[in-house]
Amino acid sequence: MSDAPQHIVELRDVQLAFAEKKVLNGISLKVEPLDRLVIMGQSGSGKSTILRLILGILQPNAGEIFFKQFEISRLQRRKLQQVRSRIGMVYQYSALLSSRNVRDNIALPLEELTRKTRAEIDKIVDEKLELVGMQESKNQMPSELSGGMRKRVSLARALVMDPELILFDEPSAGLDPVISSVIDELIISLTERSKVTSVIVTHEMDSAFRIATRMAMLYQGEVIADAEPERLKKSDNPVVQQFLSGSTEGPILEGSKDAVATK
Repeated sequence: MSDAPQHIVELRDVQLAFAEKKVLNGISLKVEPLDRLVIMGQSGSGKSTILRLILGILQPNAGEIFFKQFEISRLQRRKLQQVRSRIGMVYQYSALLSSRNVRDNIALPLEELTRKTRAEIDKIVDEKLELVGMQESKNQMPSELSGGMRKRVSLARALVMDPELILFDEPSAGLDPVISSVIDELIISLTERSKVTSVIVTHEMDSAFRIATRMAMLYQGEVIADAEPERLKKSDNPVVQQFLSGSTEGPILEGSKDAVATK
């Protein structure tokens, strides 16, 4: 494909609607190698939807989505599964299987997608657990872990196939500010050490500015800002400024049923 992009991910003029509700209105976005791209926006703005489109779980109504040279929506199921094996995913609430212990949760992708022996799998699991500081918890069940510990295990599972890209859906959700900071630092160190590209969806501004090398903001189905964090802080777009400040005054709430009535 001569016009295939050289980026890790590229969305070209992507449109998506559910019934009558338009979620994405022709967005274009590129993710470069080693980026930590934070996608932010209001609840329901389509942030997590973008992650599902990259994984091929959702199909766009129009536009193209590439992972490296592969156009995701055109791949046959078997090839899509191969491409997905190059992408790790950290879900909002960790999504660990409650019936399997930590070791078995992390081993699952290796057991399902490779022909490695149990000894080889155990070695990889131990390596990934050590990376996230959870080697002592290998035999524990998810119910025995704190929220921060479950997030670490989820991160180890995302790393187990040595992916080129990791997608994070609200990695700080449900965590207190201190543990959120620990998870943010872990994301930074692991993505740098593993030389992996990442896309992070969050509305937690402290986390966003701590993690990001680039930030993109969605509003009304469009990307209204795409810049390095320091440049984004200086944006003169009133929607961006209101979102970053958390102010109740500005264009985001104008005409909205969520607006606070004042006298």
